[in-house]
Amino acid sequence: MQRPLASPTPTRPHRTAPDGNPWQSTPRAAWVAAIALCCCLLLPQPGQAQADYFPPDPGIKMDDFPNIVLITGDHLRWDHVAANGNDAILTPHMDRLAREGVTFRSHFTVGVACAPNRASLMTGRYPHAHGVINNGIKMPQDEVTLTHVLREAGYYTGQMGKLHFLPHKDRDHREPHPPYGFHQMRISDEPGCYDDDYGRWLWAQGKDVREKARVTMPGERLQFEHYVFEGEDRTTHASWVATETLTFIEDTLQRHPGRPFFVHAGFYAPHPPLNPPASALALYDGRELPPRRYSADEVALLPPNLARSMTALLETPEATWDSYRKYFYAMVTHLDENIGRIIDAVEQAGIADRTLFVLTSDHGDYLGDHNLYNKSARPYDGALRIPLIFRGPGVPTNVASDDLVEIVDVMPTLLEMLGLELPKGNQGMSLTPVMRGGSGRDLIYMQAMTNRMVRTQSAKYWIDADGEEVLFDYSTDPHELRNVAQSPEHASLRDELRVRLIRKAISARDPLPERIRPY
Repeated sequence: MQRPLASPTPTRPHRTAPDGNPWQSTPRAAWVAAIALCCCLLLPQPGQAQADYFPPDPGIKMDDFPNIVLITGDHLRWDHVAANGNDAILTPHMDRLAREGVTFRSHFTVGVACAPNRASLMTGRYPHAHGVINNGIKMPQDEVTLTHVLREAGYYTGQMGKLHFLPHKDRDHREPHPPYGFHQMRISDEPGCYDDDYGRWLWAQGKDVREKARVTMPGERLQFEHYVFEGEDRTTHASWVATETLTFIEDTLQRHPGRPFFVHAGFYAPHPPLNPPASALALYDGRELPPRRYSADEVALLPPNLARSMTALLETPEATWDSYRKYFYAMVTHLDENIGRIIDAVEQAGIADRTLFVLTSDHGDYLGDHNLYNKSARPYDGALRIPLIFRGPGVPTNVASDDLVEIVDVMPTLLEMLGLELPKGNQGMSLTPVMRGGSGRDLIYMQAMTNRMVRTQSAKYWIDADGEEVLFDYSTDPHELRNVAQSPEHASLRDELRVRLIRKAISARDPLPERIRPY
């Protein structure tokens, strides 16, 4: 049975009075004014969501709940983890998590960009429900996140690196960020172009360090932009995220001994621009990568609007693709190296047996498949299929599941493992039965501004606002190269998935606000 979170009670951090007890000498009028001011500060302020206030922490012990380390990459595809079947990529630390836990190899996004999927990951709700249907939309502060639930249960919570709950262009990154349930936040949604927490940390290392890590602004980046990172390895964005995560863990163990923690390590890698350190790039010298997946006639089989958007890179030399992809793989390997730093630190702290690791991404990258790169609302697994790995207490070991699961399923899985109830409005399903051989979803559902998509194990159906359709039949076309939406032989399959998409769109409606009376 679902229940809402308890009504939050306003709290403020305790402050220690200075030596000498100056309060005794404070004039009476000033004392009364100070009390009145404090009372006003304890009330919710205009424009501030009630969900950002919390009751006193109940003081649970680490033995009651495990620590949780949530690791996210950006543009990280499911097959950019070697353990998921790609021997060409070097990811020993992610492979270890998969080997010592459960890897879901058919895990999918539910949106088409960073912000929608990050919001869905943290709320267990579809984009149309939480309202972040695309980038550039603020995550509503009244949405109940995983962090809210964990903090209310007594967790000490931290956000390190990329969160992307706010549009980051034309924003003053020195301004306080809404907390969304986090006790500590070090926010950096881009890897070196803003004066955010990462940018200010770089400045503290010196002007030369800052300039070597600077990247171009979003919207100004070149096509296929890739180059070697100029600074020391320790100053990359990925290294900074790992360092801040380690600092948070160490600080929590010292200042809050016995209290469980939740920390989100939000990596930007392997998101373009691709600037891996030379040490990671050198690992791919002479290393052969898997072939790109495309065909000469696939664009001709697509509906006109979609086809027109897929011809820009048709004449790209193969040497350009090869170079770009090796830099991308090097970015993944550098990400993996820093994930390893977090795993090692947890083990060295002696808390590995009571720490749950979760690894995923917001979306993937086409990386040359279909002569595309980056991500978009197009109907291809390269952008939609992402890794999901659980490792830690209560998780089976060395399990690889091919059942269909979605990013909205992460939150209910964690809460069921912890014995905590879901907040109302959650639309995911727990994956704990799937970890032990149960069945996953029979249908994946994806939402974008102007199209919708459903995917089964055997087929995918996509339709846009103009009525243009795409249908892939995986029994004969596993790499999504032949659109058969207009094929007479596939009419019954197309019609079946049309109906299933309509039914899913209706059943996936926002369950909030809850109906509480007949009329």
